[in-house]
Amino acid sequence: MTEDEFLKKLSNYYSIIKDGKYKLNNWIIADPKLYLSLKNKLNITSVLFINKYTNETIIVIETKKEYYAIKYNGNFICLRKSDTEYGLVTGEYELLAVNEKVLKEISEKTLLSFDKICQLFNWKLSKKAKEDLEYKYLTKL
Repeated sequence: MTEDEFLKKLSNYYSIIKDGKYKLNNWIIADPKLYLSLKNKLNITSVLFINKYTNETIIVIETKKEYYAIKYNGNFICLRKSDTEYGLVTGEYELLAVNEKVLKEISEKTLLSFDKICQLFNWKLSKKAKEDLEYKYLTKL
């Protein structure tokens, strides 16, 4: 992605977020097209990987057709989609949502859990995906 393409994309995100037209609870949808393509349409069959950092979490999931890497914290939710696992390494993240509290100056932000993200976008977790989360990462849903 060139610098001009990046700046154009960033400007587009800013316009949509500033407008605040698309909201879910306290989350402003930064990419309505991406949101509509995923809302009620993601059936997670397996959780392949989770890496928790101090401020954010990256989780790699699998559906029947695609792979997704979701990077999130209390401020934002980003998504990377690919037909292959390898594509997740080379692809770019798309900004999906921003916490509206980020637009206000606050110092305390809470880390969002992956099951809350699934609930927010009405994504379904298969029994195996729930077991993956519970077994690998001690996350109770």
